Parts: sequence; structure tokens; C-alpha cells
Amino acid sequence: MPRLLALGHVTWDRVGQGEVIGGAVSYAALAARKLGWEAAVLTSAGHDFEPARDLPGVEVFTARSRATTRFVNSYDDDGRREQTVTSRADDVDLSLLPDAWRAPDVLLLAPVAGEVGPGTAASFEAGIVGATGQGWLRELSPSGRVSPRAWPRPAADLSGVHVLFLSRHDLPPPQAHADFLEWVPMVVVTRGWKGLTLLVRGASYEVPTLPRREVDPTGAGDVCAAAFVLRYHETGDPLEAAAFAACAASCAVEGVGVGSLGDRAEVERRLVLRERLLEDGDFDE
Repeated sequence: MPRLLALGHVTWDRVGQGEVIGGAVSYAALAARKLGWEAAVLTSAGHDFEPARDLPGVEVFTARSRATTRFVNSYDDDGRREQTVTSRADDVDLSLLPDAWRAPDVLLLAPVAGEVGPGTAASFEAGIVGATGQGWLRELSPSGRVSPRAWPRPAADLSGVHVLFLSRHDLPPPQAHADFLEWVPMVVVTRGWKGLTLLVRGASYEVPTLPRREVDPTGAGDVCAAAFVLRYHETGDPLEAAAFAACAASCAVEGVGVGSLGDRAEVERRLVLRERLLEDGDFDE
């Protein structure tokens, strides 16, 4: 069974009066498991995070911290997210990882609060390396309010990365998504219900998703990232990986937290439906 390793903080995300497990690594690892891959997470968290309970089926290597990273999220009508961090765990500690996980088929660097250090990919022998950019593009105020910032050291952080995942809302001007092609061969820009844009050096491709009724968009970009890198590892075709990722993300928005992640049969069913709608020019389902 191929293997995906995700690095970053697991989080608790406030939803209404309760909390659900979150963090890019949680969505990515659980999505990989649903798609038939073995998955592991290297993280840092407090004792309120219980791996067997909170990430079932995922191998988790946890450095115990005084607190687990916590987010409060809200969204406007355009899908733009406002966030507050109420606690933050310690940085990820690579020394906890056993040698057996130093050469995964896919490595996904998925920080949410700057917890993954520069040059991390060089510590691994991974077939494909992906990175979600959000954790490097966040400024935390003393009150915990999150605001976008320019990426301080992209050359160091993205060394060895094959594909970078960004949201259309991640970058403050004047940075542009295509600027990152200086450091990585591919950039995937998620655009909510509009799908995603695949940027490569010298070309760009618009990849529509399968529009669905959106219950909660949190984590959809992380599912997209995991689905893309594992499908790219399987096929070597970035456009096929992008379509697969868009359909995997369409499952994620239909429920709160990780409860609506799709398995491979469901993602493949949506790929067929998406292709049919593309041929008919009808995306109103």
C-alpha cells in the first residue's frame, strides 16, 4: 500500500458551541486513508488530542505540547475566511519520526501556524513532495487574529517541493500565485466552487470542480492537496490529478469537519458525472 506522511499541527476548530478535529494534516491523512493509502501524521499537540480517537486508522507521531492549536473560523459570502488562534502548540519535531517513515511515497508539508521549519523536505527521501502554503502566509496578532502576510523565506521553505497549494485568498498584494513558480514546478490555486487553477512554468489550466451544496468549506483545500499528490504519484499526470483532487474536495464541503470525505469509488463516480456535465455545458446540479 502506498504511503503518505503529513507534517503540521492537528487543531481543534470551533464550530458553533462545540469543536471538531481540524488542521491540514488531519484532513489530508484521513482523505488519503479513504482513498486507499496508508497515512501517517507528525504533529505537536496537547493531551486533549487522542490519536486513536481523533484520527482513526492513521499512524500518528505526537510531541506533547502544553496546548493544542485552536482556531475559530468564520466565512463571508465570497468564501473568505476570518480566523482567530486561541492557542498554539510547539513546532513540529522531526526527531520523533522513526526511520521507517523517512521515505514515504508522498510527503505533504502542511503547517497552519508556521510550525514546519525551513528545508524540511531535505530530511526525507520522498517520491513526491507537496506543500500547503497557508501556514507560512499567516500573521498572528497579540490577540490571535490571523491576517495575511508576504511569505518571508519561500526559497528555504519550498526547497525540494514539487507542488505548492494555495487558496485564491492566501496572498496579500503584490505577491501573485505564479511568482512561486520560481521555487516549485507546479502551483495549484483553489477557487472554491469555481474549481482550481493549475500553474506550471509557461502555462496555466482551469480545472472546474463538481459544484455541490456547501455546508462547511473548512479543510476542502487540504483534501484537494492530498488527493492531488497521491493521484499524481499514481499517474504522473498533473491534469488528471487536478480533476481527481477537485472531485475529492467536492465531497469535503458537504459536511462539517472530516465526516463527509469521499472514498475512491465516490470520487471516481463524481469524475464521471463531472465529465458528463462538462460535455453538456451544465454545471447547475
